[in-house]
Amino acid sequence: MLVGQHIVNGLSVGAGVLAIAVGASAIFGFAAGQPATLGAIAASISDMPTPWREKARTLVFGFALALISTSAIQLALPWPPVAFAMIGLIAFVGGMISGLGRWAIALGMQALIPMVFVLGFPRENFSTALKIEALFAAGGLAYIAFALVATVVTDASARRLLASETIRELSLYLRAVAAAFDPETDFEQAYGSAIRQQAALSEQLQSARALLLDHVKPGSENRRLAATIGILLDAFDALVAAQSDMARIRETPNSSALLSHIVEALRVGALDLNHLSLEILRTDRPTLPPDHQLAIDALAREAARQDEKQTDASVHAALRTATDRLVVSLGHIRRLEKALSDDRTAEASMQGVDLAAFLPKRSYALTVLRQHFRIASPVFRYSVRLALAMMAGEAVAQFLGDSGHGNWVLLTIAVIMRSNYGLTKMRRDDRVIGTLIGCVIAAGAVAWLPPRSLVAAQGLAVTVIHSFVRLNYRISSAGASVMALVSLHLIQPHLSAPILARLADTLIGAAIAHLFSYVWPHWEFSEAPGVAKRLQGRLAAFSDVALDANAPVQDYRLARKNVIEAIAALSDSAGRMSVEPVATRKGLEEMAALLIAAHGFIAQLSAARLDIRSGRPAPDPDTRAWLKARLAATTDESEPAAPAPAGPLAAGALAVLDAAERYQRAARIELAGS
Repeated sequence: MLVGQHIVNGLSVGAGVLAIAVGASAIFGFAAGQPATLGAIAASISDMPTPWREKARTLVFGFALALISTSAIQLALPWPPVAFAMIGLIAFVGGMISGLGRWAIALGMQALIPMVFVLGFPRENFSTALKIEALFAAGGLAYIAFALVATVVTDASARRLLASETIRELSLYLRAVAAAFDPETDFEQAYGSAIRQQAALSEQLQSARALLLDHVKPGSENRRLAATIGILLDAFDALVAAQSDMARIRETPNSSALLSHIVEALRVGALDLNHLSLEILRTDRPTLPPDHQLAIDALAREAARQDEKQTDASVHAALRTATDRLVVSLGHIRRLEKALSDDRTAEASMQGVDLAAFLPKRSYALTVLRQHFRIASPVFRYSVRLALAMMAGEAVAQFLGDSGHGNWVLLTIAVIMRSNYGLTKMRRDDRVIGTLIGCVIAAGAVAWLPPRSLVAAQGLAVTVIHSFVRLNYRISSAGASVMALVSLHLIQPHLSAPILARLADTLIGAAIAHLFSYVWPHWEFSEAPGVAKRLQGRLAAFSDVALDANAPVQDYRLARKNVIEAIAALSDSAGRMSVEPVATRKGLEEMAALLIAAHGFIAQLSAARLDIRSGRPAPDPDTRAWLKARLAATTDESEPAAPAPAGPLAAGALAVLDAAERYQRAARIELAGS
């Protein structure tokens, strides 16, 4: 979901920028104080919901990049050829910074966007440029101080909000699984929706781990909130296990009554999770509705009636195990309530688990980027593409003959271009529409609002940018347009606001970004070998731990986390490929088949793990060893593979391997034709 979390963060960012803007305007005047305001905006680019220690490192590192880029471009401006080359160099560095990880994309923008801001200032002498840079630095540092204090002050409420949204995300997954069990729905479509919702849950869990598992003390509310992650994953585990025979259950004659009870129980469970997510925000001792257990009991009774009717032993076993696993999954909702209200239950759920092992690790060491300095690296290609696009944008702006064109064209290119075509295309369309909306709003604001109100409009626009940048980029672009146009007007208030010109510049920048997305491109199919290998490796590790009766809880949870993230990465890749040019996505159907096969195999492993924990014997060691060796094997090994053991686990693994090979084969055909 991430909705409330990012809106709250957006409000905090907007308040910080507004405070700096008001202070700078009061001290230096509206126009003279704008460098400090833009410094605050530049520092806020990487301000995302994270623990304050991690936020401090990120904000300082990112703003250091902003200071370096703005200083470099100001020193280069007196010599146009040098400035032209400097724009390309800064863009290349900004692109390479994204090689630190997905989280570092905002850091790359902190090298690019502040540079564009500086290009919007009138050309001045060296002493004036130095003053602008000093005010810019002061505004950014003041914002960092504000952001860190705000993070510490709001830490408790931020943790509750994040836990609430994570619980609500699981409720959405329950609804998606309920739809897949519903015989009235199209199974393939509903099953695909459930897999996509699982990817969204994985993303939410990554955000939750970063904050909820950071510095939690025993016996505290933070500890109880941290316990929610493990319990939610236990519920998720049982829910995935219940899907191992879903298709067969749907096709079983006379199972409509049981399926109706399954759907009802899952939907009631989703409602109860929603209730619990709201309770967290109101009290530190949340409770479930008193009728929470009724739908679960009704499901158990209907399962017992099915036991009496069913004569086919295999069908009977499938129905019984599926309902048992669903009851276990829904039972974790009650366990979640207890963990949120009772310290002993929370501690018991985390026994034997080192929370630090689950915290996302960020590296700020630039030596990490060495691996990307190669022609085949997607990061290197993106950096070169971005640098060329930014220089082309500057050349077009210079040809148009108005220095005001440059910063807007470059700003559009910087925020649209991404490392792959799919994201660039989506951001291009949203950027153009959002800019059109923002231009209309900004035109009215500049024409009718007094200067003091325009400062407030800056803060509100920044709030909108940060609240919706990951939720709805079109709305975020509208906020960015208002912020940029109002800022440019306050820098030079004597000039008329060039609303139509800025819209034209946006179209030019979007066109340049689109054209350069075809330059030295990196298509999703080129990642096929790596995607398949990583997925198989995660599945091999997960199968080895899941089928080991003596595996520590820590090892199982880490393996489970890794395989969930691998499935989410594959789902994200499929989404990006779906909007690429038709000629480059012939492996899309094969990727979807791999996604379904992998999800089915994970369901089999989760089911086997639940059976082991309930006292049933584990699969024989030979099966476990075969699964690990076969999944971890590379396709070019010379030794013949050992014969597959009998049973659904081996069949599931072979289905994954076959789907992975088909996907890679389709990608190889595509590569040969490109």
